[in-house]
Amino acid sequence: MKQRGRGKEKLVYGGKGLGRLNGRAVFVPQVAPGDLIVAEETSRKSGYSEARVVKLLERGPGRVRPRCPYFGKCGGCDWQHISYRKQVEFKRAVVEENLQKIGKIKRPNIDEVIPSPSPWNYRNRVQVKVKGGKVGFFAKNSHSVVEVERCPLLKEDLEGIFPRLKELLPKLPTEPAEFHLYSSSKDEVLLKIVFPRQFKRVELELEELKELLGVNLVGFGIYRQGSSGYPERIKFFGRDFTYELVGKFKFRVSADSFFQVNRFQVGNLIDRVARGAMEHQYMLAGDLYCGVGTLTIPVARYVHRAFGVEANFSAVADALYNKDINGLRNVNFYCRETEEALKIIRENGPDLVVVDPPRSGLNEKIIRTIATLPRLRRVIYVSCNPATLARDVALFYKYGVHMERAKVLDMFPQTYHVETICFLRKVK
Repeated sequence: MKQRGRGKEKLVYGGKGLGRLNGRAVFVPQVAPGDLIVAEETSRKSGYSEARVVKLLERGPGRVRPRCPYFGKCGGCDWQHISYRKQVEFKRAVVEENLQKIGKIKRPNIDEVIPSPSPWNYRNRVQVKVKGGKVGFFAKNSHSVVEVERCPLLKEDLEGIFPRLKELLPKLPTEPAEFHLYSSSKDEVLLKIVFPRQFKRVELELEELKELLGVNLVGFGIYRQGSSGYPERIKFFGRDFTYELVGKFKFRVSADSFFQVNRFQVGNLIDRVARGAMEHQYMLAGDLYCGVGTLTIPVARYVHRAFGVEANFSAVADALYNKDINGLRNVNFYCRETEEALKIIRENGPDLVVVDPPRSGLNEKIIRTIATLPRLRRVIYVSCNPATLARDVALFYKYGVHMERAKVLDMFPQTYHVETICFLRKVK
């Protein structure tokens, strides 16, 4: 059934537009508020419908022409058809609404919204999919590969690498499942070639691969798909790490570690979290999910002592190295899974806790452990998912830790994803 309607409502977390037809909520992808469209219902569920655009009759005020020819086919972007200024406005609204509806905060204090200095060429990391000779990205909600030649979200040295990766395929005895590329602030590139569980031996030289790809490749690794969901390293050639320079800080980042993907915003993230550590004279800061020490090390400069906990061994090895190259003696790092990490938190009893969890957020046990620390004064919660952030904020309230303010940091232009820095305090 086709219906005509105007997008009078809003964009929601997940990237779709929300409109209403005869009082029923209808979610439609790739629309902008104010669009007048003809839509076709694709599925009907309890309380709402899903639909697709059949025809755009009138353009909303924030609609622009997408830069990328693959937009709408490739599943990587959601909002290229919306002006960047409007994208940032919508992301602020999404964070605020989640804090209100899920977090039960009537008037969330969002005191700063920080757009990306550039909404293009910001990504330093990419996972490229390979299937049946095609090199590109998955289509939305699909495992079919959309073949691309360029991606305007990637750093300039990676933006047009796709045809070269396709040229590499005949030189490999088994078709890989993925290529993982990372380009540092020094334009040093690390490559992971991820094969299926069964593959034939690879004969490649670093210099040969560097010349073929046309980038400053300092090392590449042979991996296979792991049962845990993470690639398993088989062998690495050349250097398996590079360095990131962010203001006055230097970080070693290894091939199996993680670093923030927006090269323009990582400095703003560090700056805002570090400022939170400067507001009081904290004795001990604890950083859960600390990675390579991206936030622990800057925070350590403004507190008496600090420690970070992380489950990824490679990241902890980098973090220990990074504390030395940044000249810090008051910080330590531990490689621990969640249960042991909570034990370290309880034993040390920090008065400042920084958390930057995965998209799934925290759980009540972690929140209760943090909130009931005897000396706790503040929690700085960095989140990439406003829904789980809001859920966790409501749980912190349950244990007497209240939200003071939040900052919206756009780490992911052209997508619906958004980073939030939430500052909470223990109510005595």
